Amino acid sequence: MMRRIRVTTGSISGAHRDARSRRQRLAISAAALLAAAGIAGTTLTAAAAAQADVASLYPLYTWWNPDRGDNFTTGNRNDENSATGADYLPIRKEAFVYETQQPGTVPLHLFWSNSRQDNFSTATQAGIDSAYSAGYTHIGIQGYINTSQEPGTRPLYQFWSEARQDNIAAVDQTTIDSAYSAGYVLVRVEGYAPYY
Repeated sequence: MMRRIRVTTGSISGAHRDARSRRQRLAISAAALLAAAGIAGTTLTAAAAAQADVASLYPLYTWWNPDRGDNFTTGNRNDENSATGADYLPIRKEAFVYETQQPGTVPLHLFWSNSRQDNFSTATQAGIDSAYSAGYTHIGIQGYINTSQEPGTRPLYQFWSEARQDNIAAVDQTTIDSAYSAGYVLVRVEGYAPYY
C-alpha cells in the first residue's frame, strides 16, 4: 500500500511552537518516495496514494555527551529537549521513526541507566530484557520502526562498548564506522528505519 509521508525536522519547544512546527512539515507523496528509491509508479497508483492515510515521520538523531561518554538517540521532541538540557551535542540525523504505530512496526523504547549514565534505544524483546536485567529504567517510546526491511528503510544496528558502558543505535554509515573505530561491538539489528 502506498501512502503519503509527512517528514518533520528540527527541534522547537513549547505548545505554541509545536503547533507552528506541525504546520511546517513537508508532505512527500509515496510516488515521490518510490521515485527516490528508484521504483517507478503509475499515475493511477500515485493518484491513489494522494488519498491514502498519512504516516508522519520524525527524525532519529544521534547526540553525544563527552563528559558522560554517552551516545543518545532521540526520536521525538521530548527526547531532544532532554538531550539539550543534559548538554548533549547533536551529531547527525540517522534516519526517521514513525510518530504513530503503523502496520508492520514496533515501538523503539528508550531506557536510561543512572549507574552507567547511558541512554539505550531498543525495539527487540532481547534488548528490552537486556535493559531490565542491567538495571535500566524505561523512559518511554521514541517512535516506531519496521520489523522487516521495506523499500526506503535501512537496518537500525545496536552497538555496545564495554569500556564506555555505552549503547549506540546506528543507521547512518558514518555512525556505524565511528562505532567500530571506537571499539564498539555489533550486538543486533533492532529493526528497520525509514532513511531518506
